Amino acid sequence: MPEDVIALIERYPDFRKMYEQTYEICQNIEQVMGMFSKELYELDRNTVRYMIDRLQEENARQKEENF
Repeated sequence: MPEDVIALIERYPDFRKMYEQTYEICQNIEQVMGMFSKELYELDRNTVRYMIDRLQEENARQKEENF
């Protein structure tokens, strides 16, 4: 609600700059989607690395058990 934002700015003047930056970002939905896309890409990459590490550990454990 606009009244809440105004109250926050009056109480915490430094909040205004943060709010303006956030508002500007939200006005450009492509930029917001790009931010999410980059984060999801990184999350996927990290998940793949984790899964590979787990598979390598499991393979090593199975090799030890078989020998």
